Amino acid sequence: MRLALNLTTLESSLVAAGWHGPVPIILETTESTNSDVARLAAAGAVEGSCIVAEHQSAGRGRQARSWVSPPSAGLWMSVLVRPVDMPRETWTWLPLIAGLSACDAVRETAGVKASVKWPNDLVVVEGSGAPRKLAGILSEAIDDDTVVLGIGINVSLTRDELPIPTATSLLLEGGSVNREELLASVLVRLALRLNQWRTGDHSFVQDYRAACVTIGRKVEVTLPDQAVLVGTVIDVDDQGHLVVNHGGDTRIITAGDVIHATI
Repeated sequence: MRLALNLTTLESSLVAAGWHGPVPIILETTESTNSDVARLAAAGAVEGSCIVAEHQSAGRGRQARSWVSPPSAGLWMSVLVRPVDMPRETWTWLPLIAGLSACDAVRETAGVKASVKWPNDLVVVEGSGAPRKLAGILSEAIDDDTVVLGIGINVSLTRDELPIPTATSLLLEGGSVNREELLASVLVRLALRLNQWRTGDHSFVQDYRAACVTIGRKVEVTLPDQAVLVGTVIDVDDQGHLVVNHGGDTRIITAGDVIHATI
């Protein structure tokens, strides 16, 4: 039997983790936590405001893909960021920062050696094998001073409950399934990484590169115009873009769906 998030336990975990922002709102069910946080933002909510749901009936991923969430089996959360103090062109880092923060938290609290897969997945990879998707990120710019970062982490899903065969969960990877501690860690890590981004502390860029399993891989990238590019990833540049060697030419990818080749 899966236990629902406990507000008292969560508050204790937040204090222990050093979180100084608003206490997250816990919902039993909702259509989409991203939509809920967007409404909070319109009402004047501060940065760090967070909604977490036990179940999402209309959760979504990138390109309007559906996000399936068995009740209490994962951490389905959205966080409000107000990056009005940062140039709009630097906002490309926000989904990557969210992924890195979730990666930090999973490693710290669950004991699972997760990696980031550019641009918006948290994965577990063994050697040159295909990545197993552990979490997804959905970043949505609502207006000129508001971004909602949606983070969905598979916590206790069994193999039969996985939305796709190439997915995984903390449970299946032998990790801890304490969702209160994980939520608190994600929020604290996100605040830390956002502060590094804002203050020009580029250690977060180096940390992202170190955690990014896409670098060095042969990939197939489906671009927004549906063109397909095949090449080897050289780097993630200082703007958070993917740098790909394509037939001897260097291509900068700002958006696209990435498939890792397996050996």
